[in-house]
Amino acid sequence: MLPLVSYLLFSLAAFIGYFFLSGFIWGAGYYPTSKSEIYSVGKLLELNEDSRFYDLGSGYGRMIFAISEKFGAYSIGIEADPVKCWWTRHEIGKKGLKKVEIVQSNFLYIDLSTADAIFVFLTKETSIMEKLYSKISKECKPGTKVVSFEHQFKKWKPVKREGRLFLYSLEKAVANVP
Repeated sequence: MLPLVSYLLFSLAAFIGYFFLSGFIWGAGYYPTSKSEIYSVGKLLELNEDSRFYDLGSGYGRMIFAISEKFGAYSIGIEADPVKCWWTRHEIGKKGLKKVEIVQSNFLYIDLSTADAIFVFLTKETSIMEKLYSKISKECKPGTKVVSFEHQFKKWKPVKREGRLFLYSLEKAVANVP
């Protein structure tokens, strides 16, 4: 009995450790966005059934599930962590979501040219935000909107701020590219 309990406790500790520390492995921690902020993201981005929405660093998929269900947008999550991708795929199948997909990759290697709207909840580390700013400016079509949670792009002036959400529009970004 004791070895079984020890095994279960070790397994639980490993799962909890991975859940909270996987960000050090894959590049970002796990900080879930609240439901009210998720809905604010959808409203700021003016999402609808014709929108193609990307969540860069989608974690366990809460954002893409809610955006697809509430606004009808086709939602694509980009996540590097294979466990989070597996979980998200499992939930997509379980919920029967037809307009949601998850791609396991570093978002800097994904083509964003079809995006109408993008959500990012990254870090204060400026180099990733600068790389993403450059990528969006080069790849995305005019009119693409981006919401960043909590952290701003240094070279890009937000067109609107709502709490910890910053809304950017590609027309403004192209004008500010140095």
